[in-house]
Amino acid sequence: MELNQQLAALLGLESALRQAGSLAQLGYTIVNQSHGCVPYSQGVLLLGEQGRHLRVTAVSDIPVVDATSPFIAWTERLARHLAQSASFDQLQQWEPAQLPEALAREWREMAPERLLWVPLRLAADDGRQLGVLLLFRPTAWDERERGVLTHLAGTMAHALFALQRRLPFQWLVQRLRRRRVMLGVVLGLLLIMAVPVRLSALTPIRVIARDPQVISAPLNGAVTRLEVMPNQSVQSGDPLVQFEDTELASAFEVAQRALLVAEAELKTTQQSGFMDPRKKAQLAELASRVRLRQAERDHARSRLEKARLTAPGPGVVVLGDPDGWKGRPVNIGERIMLLADPAAVEVEAMLTVKDAIALRQGAEVRVFFDSDPLSARAARLHHAGYEPQRTPEGTLAYRLVARLDESASPAAPPRIGTRGTAKVYGERVSLFFYLFRRPITSARQWLGW
Repeated sequence: MELNQQLAALLGLESALRQAGSLAQLGYTIVNQSHGCVPYSQGVLLLGEQGRHLRVTAVSDIPVVDATSPFIAWTERLARHLAQSASFDQLQQWEPAQLPEALAREWREMAPERLLWVPLRLAADDGRQLGVLLLFRPTAWDERERGVLTHLAGTMAHALFALQRRLPFQWLVQRLRRRRVMLGVVLGLLLIMAVPVRLSALTPIRVIARDPQVISAPLNGAVTRLEVMPNQSVQSGDPLVQFEDTELASAFEVAQRALLVAEAELKTTQQSGFMDPRKKAQLAELASRVRLRQAERDHARSRLEKARLTAPGPGVVVLGDPDGWKGRPVNIGERIMLLADPAAVEVEAMLTVKDAIALRQGAEVRVFFDSDPLSARAARLHHAGYEPQRTPEGTLAYRLVARLDESASPAAPPRIGTRGTAKVYGERVSLFFYLFRRPITSARQWLGW
């Protein structure tokens, strides 16, 4: 009947080991439920590859391991000492008399005087040792108990291996807890943070014309209609804008008639001068009046001609909504449209103040257009504004102008108005500054450094 109870306890323990969902649950099961198979007074589970850096993971009858307690500290010193023996990977018994006097004296104070060293070796991986189970009790261990524990050690090791594969970061955390590994990681991070990288910033861009011709209103008036459409190609002399010319035509007609009247009066006086010498005195005055009427007529004609605005040269019309100009009153000098060379373009970017970096003339710029986001175009910074401007979105940004590098980008120039994203490169800085530039800036603004 006793054999059946031990077999049931063994099967129950193996079932509990398979059902453990975490290393903590598995360790608790190993140190507490193994007592049903082989009796002992105290059980301690330590984990560490091949007997190195053994750390207490679970202790029987204790729910939480306190790494600062004297028993835990002594157990780890004892395990490290025993792991230096030639047969550390074999199941063996130990007594205080086999140890140095200091460890033996602490042993007699801390635990019973018999210890069984149970290495947890993984047979599927050439016997790699994952940890050790220390079992204490007052009496020695017979061959049957040692055989049962040898069988259980293989099952426990396999359960540990299965959980470590399922929780791969657990092994990493355990390694990082070691002082040397932690120091190495810190030094590695410091070296990585010192790696120089290029400071950069992303900003939206749009393609604008380079040195366009500005078409502005030549007089005060109202726009009747636009003769062109956006992106339309025009030649020199082609009509662009028609202004309201009713009053201008009337003024020209009045000036023309006034000139005819003045010329008729002058001619009549010239003919009468032969008969009446007094009329000759009026010739100079009438001639001056004719010249004045001619100047008024020429001025009225010039204003009438300006009512029809023509292209000063070839180009492409850069214009917003043409319907918005119909009937709109304008003043002299008010810009209506641009005439641009489609082959002469540049890129305008608005770099927000929070993303601003130190930029120099000719800084490298990588441009990605929304129409072709997988292809980058090389450009060089041509101009950077010193004062931020308010964007339509209500943010403050610096205006940047970059020119495409035609030698590095032989493709056709982009269409005016095309939008995209640009990556602007600044000076070289450390990786630490590159990653934490914004948090440092925010902290300084908040703390008032």
